[in-house]
Amino acid sequence: MKPLIISFFSDIEDNTYYSDHGKRLIEECESLGLRYDIKEKESTGDYRLNCLSKPKYILDKLDEKQEDLLWLDVDSKIHKEPVRFNDINGDIGFATSNGNLSGMKASPIFLKNNEKSRMFVKTWIKATLNILENDISKFDHEPLFQLIPMFLQSGAISISFVGEEYCAWPGKTNDNTIITMGLADAKSKKENLRSLGMSEDKIEWQSPGNKDEQSESNRSRV
Repeated sequence: MKPLIISFFSDIEDNTYYSDHGKRLIEECESLGLRYDIKEKESTGDYRLNCLSKPKYILDKLDEKQEDLLWLDVDSKIHKEPVRFNDINGDIGFATSNGNLSGMKASPIFLKNNEKSRMFVKTWIKATLNILENDISKFDHEPLFQLIPMFLQSGAISISFVGEEYCAWPGKTNDNTIITMGLADAKSKKENLRSLGMSEDKIEWQSPGNKDEQSESNRSRV
């Protein structure tokens, strides 16, 4: 059975980047005949804090829906049906840009409707709560990436991977692309990246916003 696609949007900084992308993602799901639950969630007003609420949102949806789920960051773009997730074997599924853990992405994430996937998400939630309680300048993906090797080594859950066509970089979409990742350019995101010591060049690389999407649209009209 096809997993239910879930996501949320929470606008920040007096712009509609996320709600605009939420509407677009809904349209893409409907165009492709995909089931979805994509809704607005009350914003904290801060990019990092909204990101850190993601694992709790996922767990709540697992409990509410009682079926397999596919999380997508709301500014992701779906070009074709993500068929590899329809019959995935693992309890959890991730996309990787290079076939290895080093290329793993925090979106999309497949979650089987079972206690093993819930255990994983609950551990992820505990890690994000530690970040909040100790005011650590990290996002949701850093603890996620730390947990995957631990769970793989322990054998507590089974993990499956899909390829780079499910996590194309913005501006790098091609005919094989299934999903293009979204990378926001929010001010609070950039401020948090600076607090992590990231260079300005890398911050801009990590924060294209809609620029690459607009560039692809312009190229398609040439």
